[in-house]
Amino acid sequence: MKQSLWALAAALLFSFMAAFVKLTSDQLGTLELVFYRSIFGVLSIGFFVWKSGLSVKTPYLGGHIKRSVLGTLSVALWFYTLGKLPFGTNMTLIYTTPLFMAANFIILALVKHQRAPWALVGAIVAGFAGIVIVLQPSFSNDDLIPALICLSVSLVDLAVYWQMKELGNLKEPSWRIVFYFTIFGSLFGFAGSWILEDGMHVPDAMATLGILGMGLCATLGQICTTRSYAYGNMLLSSCLGFSAIPFSAVISYFLFDETVTATALAGMSLIIAAGMTASVTTKRAEKAEEEKRAKEAAEKAAAEQTA
Repeated sequence: MKQSLWALAAALLFSFMAAFVKLTSDQLGTLELVFYRSIFGVLSIGFFVWKSGLSVKTPYLGGHIKRSVLGTLSVALWFYTLGKLPFGTNMTLIYTTPLFMAANFIILALVKHQRAPWALVGAIVAGFAGIVIVLQPSFSNDDLIPALICLSVSLVDLAVYWQMKELGNLKEPSWRIVFYFTIFGSLFGFAGSWILEDGMHVPDAMATLGILGMGLCATLGQICTTRSYAYGNMLLSSCLGFSAIPFSAVISYFLFDETVTATALAGMSLIIAAGMTASVTTKRAEKAEEEKRAKEAAEKAAAEQTA
């Protein structure tokens, strides 16, 4: 459970990252933002590796490539849909990933003839209901294609999280997973900005500060996310990820003078309650599992002494 709590730190960092993106988006293109978001991670993690005497060499390069390609595709498609859909609608659809993950775990449990984690699934559904209350999505006839793309981003993210879990099971450190992801994102963002947009721009002083803030928050947020999904409970991590919405609302209130309605407060309260319920449920399940293992070990020891 403790590893899953990194999802809270990730949600806070990505909320600040979104604020920095908002401050720089009027000067920089979408893929240019992807480049700056990624190159900061390459340089900072590279310096950390060099200073600590570590190595980026890995026997699992194929796994890193899959995670990097899928993650970069997800970011690029999300940035694209941000300009095509109302913000509330976009964010609501992006946060359907935990619903897909809950369905994934239910199917896996049924296939293995095991009990599905219904308490966590219920917390995720309640958290998503809070998202809908806060963001109040709306649709028009022209939103169908961008909405479908947004839903595809959620499915891609589900594949990304499973790939993170696989690398975590292989004992790959979170910083190495993020390092390869940022390398691919840097190359894709730089090439794409020249091929698909109008190239790179020279940012002014304010945009430079925004780029540095965005890069720092994105890199730390990716490391926290990777730790959470690679080494923690994936369903709990998904539910805690909903906390980005109340974090963003607080940041918007103080930085952009955006008001928070009573309806939004009710939705955020539901999100917080869902996160707390998921955390308590996971803690109890882990405690029960530990007690079960301890009992089995004691019975095995007693049986060996008797024999």
